[in-house]
Amino acid sequence: MGESPGPGTHLVSALRLAAFGLLALGFSGWVLDDGGEVSLESPFTLAFGAGVACALASIYLGIFLANRD
Repeated sequence: MGESPGPGTHLVSALRLAAFGLLALGFSGWVLDDGGEVSLESPFTLAFGAGVACALASIYLGIFLANRD
């Protein structure tokens, strides 16, 4: 049979899900914001940046785990 997914695989999936959620929240916040201006102090900017960080971490970790065999 197949191998069961390890904790690393679950972490990559959780980071990917967090990335999608944070990117959607940040981008929709920018679009729906009243002023329409992007400021670095905005919580939407922070959410978008955290989403990008989660996406990069999940990509790096996924490649690292795939090449571990």
